[in-house]
Amino acid sequence: MMKIKDLKLKIVEKFKFFAPVSLAIILIGAILMLVIGMNVGLDFGGGAKMEIDFGEALYNHENVKGDLVKKVEDTIKAEGFEIGSIRWSGDEETVFEVGIKYSLNGKKINANNSEAQAEFIDKIESIEDGSLKAKIVSAVNTAYPDFELVLDDIGDTVVSGSTSQQLLTNAIWATVVAVVVMLIYIGFRFTLASGLAAVVALLHDVLVMLALTTIFQIQVNTTFIAAVITIVGYSINATIVIFDRIREVSKLESMKGASDSEIANKSIVDTLGRSILTTITTLTAIVVLAIVCAVMGVSTMEEFALPIIFGLVAGTYSSVFLSAPIWVYLRKLGAKIKNKAKKTA
Repeated sequence: MMKIKDLKLKIVEKFKFFAPVSLAIILIGAILMLVIGMNVGLDFGGGAKMEIDFGEALYNHENVKGDLVKKVEDTIKAEGFEIGSIRWSGDEETVFEVGIKYSLNGKKINANNSEAQAEFIDKIESIEDGSLKAKIVSAVNTAYPDFELVLDDIGDTVVSGSTSQQLLTNAIWATVVAVVVMLIYIGFRFTLASGLAAVVALLHDVLVMLALTTIFQIQVNTTFIAAVITIVGYSINATIVIFDRIREVSKLESMKGASDSEIANKSIVDTLGRSILTTITTLTAIVVLAIVCAVMGVSTMEEFALPIIFGLVAGTYSSVFLSAPIWVYLRKLGAKIKNKAKKTA
């Protein structure tokens, strides 16, 4: 039986077929990002989360969940708010959570517009007659008197625009610092070409994660940034394995005089089994987590698990099919620059 290490794969030569796959996904994601935008959550976009506890009475009307959602949505929209997300939560799925975007009457609220912010917060938190909460209570109790919903059954959490912007800034800086530290390590341990190839591979993984998150409209919150940093670490580790093997293979007696493409191809094949097994093992655990979260309605973990799945696939793809071929190209480019410098000297 043929082993993986006995395969004669020419990954470097097929780079022109592998690269367009990633570019297509990134391009589709970029177009959708411009057309419909990302599904930015409360953490980064600002807004409010309203929780309506229907309690035990919901069991007597289990078949009306859809109608309840519509009544709540219609009431919220009638007051000039825009809904960002909805889900059922709680131990018995009796709490209806609705995310309300940071806008009012069709206009996004600027973080510097204190008057608009105050109006938004007042309309969300007010419990006076005629308030949003009072109208939701009235709409539900009119349709289903058995619920006996009261104002105390409705809670809210408001995140201002300035707070969300600060969170976004901190998240971006955390990601940048993590990437820079990892790349400094690669630069010291390997060569400049390896470091640059790792940068491209990392950029690829993050862009694919962003693209797929946009395509599937997964909500982007602080958990997404945690997923990005996790994948950056995973991808760097997988890329380091490839470059470590390239360094070892280039020193073998049997590979003396071999081209960069031959060294890269052999290194990829030598580490392919490890890459496949590691990815399958990690992916299995994350997929199970995503399924469990979806069944239990734990959206925060689901928002973490799905981007992780995207990142794992992207990271494995880049480490196997892109990083080594890019290293070969950069080596060729470096040789051309040196030759040109010698001729002009």
